[in-house]
Amino acid sequence: MNFASNLPEQPTSYESKLYKSLQSTGRFIKSLLYLTKKIFML
Repeated sequence: MNFASNLPEQPTSYESKLYKSLQSTGRFIKSLLYLTKKIFML
């Protein structure tokens, strides 16, 4: 049984790595901004 045939085309490993790193960077920056805001609210 081959499940890969009915899946959409997979991105190249480089593209997916880049996307994942961008996502994690974005999440990191968002949490950093959130923490900074919280600190200034005190």
